[in-house]
Amino acid sequence: MIYFALVMRTKFIANQNRTEAGFHLLVILSLSDGSSSKTESAVLIDFLDTTFSGTLDLIKEQAFLMALPREEYDNHFSEVAAHFLSISTIEDRHKLLEFAMKVIMADKSVDAEENRFVNMLYDLWDMG
Repeated sequence: MIYFALVMRTKFIANQNRTEAGFHLLVILSLSDGSSSKTESAVLIDFLDTTFSGTLDLIKEQAFLMALPREEYDNHFSEVAAHFLSISTIEDRHKLLEFAMKVIMADKSVDAEENRFVNMLYDLWDMG
């Protein structure tokens, strides 16, 4: 059963486009401090407005992320970040990192978990 769940999750991630993957990364960043503020949500909307192309089932994506247990944030974040790396350009990654910084700075404070996740992106993408 666990194997099936891992295969399904990996298949789900492999089918994400850049916008969906970026959205997942930014939402986890937004939720990593325990809550999501209105200003963080505004950054997410700005991200979707500036990067969206194609189809996106926003309700499905939000439902998945809201149901994701906190103890799975690291695994999901790492898998999605690796997928984003495989389907993006360096410019795409820089743009997403700009949005990531806007998300974590939106509430005027940087939580240790937010900082850890942003550092994870820099490390996984060798941007340091």
